[in-house]
Amino acid sequence: MAAPSNPHRVGVIPEHPSTHGGRLGRHLHFDERSRAFPVPLTKAAKIVTRTWERTVAAFDQGALGSCTGNGAVGVLCTAPYKQKGSRYTEAMARKVYSRATRDDVIVGVWPPQDTGSTVLGAMKALRDLGYATGYHWCFGLDDVLKTLSTLGPVEVGVNWYEGFDKPDAKGYVKLGGEQRGGHAFELLGVDAEQKRVWAINSWGPDWGQKGRFSLSWKDLDRLLHEDGEASTITR
Repeated sequence: MAAPSNPHRVGVIPEHPSTHGGRLGRHLHFDERSRAFPVPLTKAAKIVTRTWERTVAAFDQGALGSCTGNGAVGVLCTAPYKQKGSRYTEAMARKVYSRATRDDVIVGVWPPQDTGSTVLGAMKALRDLGYATGYHWCFGLDDVLKTLSTLGPVEVGVNWYEGFDKPDAKGYVKLGGEQRGGHAFELLGVDAEQKRVWAINSWGPDWGQKGRFSLSWKDLDRLLHEDGEASTITR
């Protein structure tokens, strides 16, 4: 297939406040050249129930639109990528976010401008700061679920809806209400029986189940089709 005349898809996603949810900050930048770097799944990869161990508590981005940095460092601090002796903190996530605002295509750099950023910018920041050797992309729900089943955690960047702001007593969220902006977060695992994925947010341990929540494969599939994206790293 011939290369498209415009290989980049870029969009600044407006953010609206919420009484239940925290800051967002994800914008869209899909580079068609990323298709050359798919996640390295084997033909034998299957979708099975699995959750990757993360002992680091949920980050808290506070009033900063640093979700892409928080999600990227979340992947970094979760098995199998977590490295013994390394400290993974909110300060590290902000460092990645700051570098991402330099690496992305969104106008403005933090500090001082809290512009938000992109998953691509955050992945580049992990590489450029020496935290990862590279990154790969999941193209569709099947890739995401098989990556969670066999390789490790994933950072997703998706549209965030009002229905996600307040998980139920079991940490489950449903897509509903108006779109509130763009958000990035880490996917930790997959439940093949309930057809859900488990995730961890960056709004502190008092939100959801110690910062964790789950959503259905159906909702995730819709989000990925709404210019969503998913990436994981190599060490």
